[in-house]
Amino acid sequence: MLGTLRILHACRGRSRWPAAALRALQEQQLRAVVAHAYARVPFHRRRLEAARLTPTAVRTLDDLRRLPTTSKQLLRSTPAAELITRGTDPAGCDVVCTSGSTGMPLRILRGRREVDCHRAAGLRILRELGFRWTDRTLEIRAVSGPTFAAQRLGVAPKRWVSILDSPAEQLRALVDFRPQVICAAASTLRDLAVAVLEAGVAPPPLRLIIQDAEPLLPSTRALVARAFGVVPLDVYGLVELSNFAWECEQRAGLHVSADTHLVEILGDDDMPLPPRTPGRIVCTDLLARTMPMLRYETGDWGALATDPCPCGRTFPRIVDLVGREGDVVLLPSGRRLHWPYFHETFARYDELDRYQVIQEELDRVRVRILARPERYQALVDRLAAELGTVIPPAVRVEFEPWNAAPPDPTQKYRPVLTKVRSH
Repeated sequence: MLGTLRILHACRGRSRWPAAALRALQEQQLRAVVAHAYARVPFHRRRLEAARLTPTAVRTLDDLRRLPTTSKQLLRSTPAAELITRGTDPAGCDVVCTSGSTGMPLRILRGRREVDCHRAAGLRILRELGFRWTDRTLEIRAVSGPTFAAQRLGVAPKRWVSILDSPAEQLRALVDFRPQVICAAASTLRDLAVAVLEAGVAPPPLRLIIQDAEPLLPSTRALVARAFGVVPLDVYGLVELSNFAWECEQRAGLHVSADTHLVEILGDDDMPLPPRTPGRIVCTDLLARTMPMLRYETGDWGALATDPCPCGRTFPRIVDLVGREGDVVLLPSGRRLHWPYFHETFARYDELDRYQVIQEELDRVRVRILARPERYQALVDRLAAELGTVIPPAVRVEFEPWNAAPPDPTQKYRPVLTKVRSH
């Protein structure tokens, strides 16, 4: 935790740096991460050599476009040992898993320094949004995170609540803990807001509501604001890259944490597009060393605004972000299983190449599985047992092999698709 706080202290004020100072820092960090990837990561060395590039060819931000882009599908098709820095002991790394809205699980390794850096980057976002060290935070997630000694002593205390808890149970935790800050996915916030309004309960006075997992639709924003008296703020990121863009108080787009991540908007020709022109969002993580992420295709679309924000911050902004709204599976009891539950569950199975959960009827769910034929049945048996602990017997869960990936592997699709709507 002390390492995280030292890095956070070093980052103070950067969101308002002059453009020239920010660019100098970005280029210094870009040169460092490219040199590291070329010298010590086989995957990136092979790709740069194929493009006839050496680190000396990437000196400025304008040179970034010379690097090849990469994608989740390409990383998944590469042996894990080739993606990480030579000499890394995976046992000493933190491992995070993603399937997200592509439905393709991917394991990301981070060393101690990177964990501290990414935590500091996340805390910096919270501080930019107005978070105070005395704030009590209620965080609703699929998996509980760590609790630090400082939190037990009253510094930024936090309570973790499961997304598998019903909205009524989450509401009880809210009333009991009385937080000043709530962090959750947009769909979870929506359900909690409905529970508050239906119960007629006066929620504790909140200062911040942050969503960082799904697109924040205008209808959800309005509903949450009506229930809690606080307009939620949007944060954008990927498990592969951590959170790297955030909405300020002006709500004029999402400021990119440009001192830690470089965001490009590319057209069909893979060339950068002019400001405010929608295209593919590609991101370079300037912090990653164990498993570098250079020009990573996020699968999302958006535009980049470089004109000044009324808030006074100089970081560029992502505008017109196009993502995917997380769908849910509706159970006969009225309980809702949001996509983060399926994301966390399926991401634990290394032998799973891709999945899709389709709710055809209230009592029937299809699960499509892409895996090697010799692994398919054993995988289905394990998944059926795990899903059966949450989905009741009244709901028939049907597994079927997925014989081929979608025609365009980089195209996003819903990993959870519900054809049943609540009334």
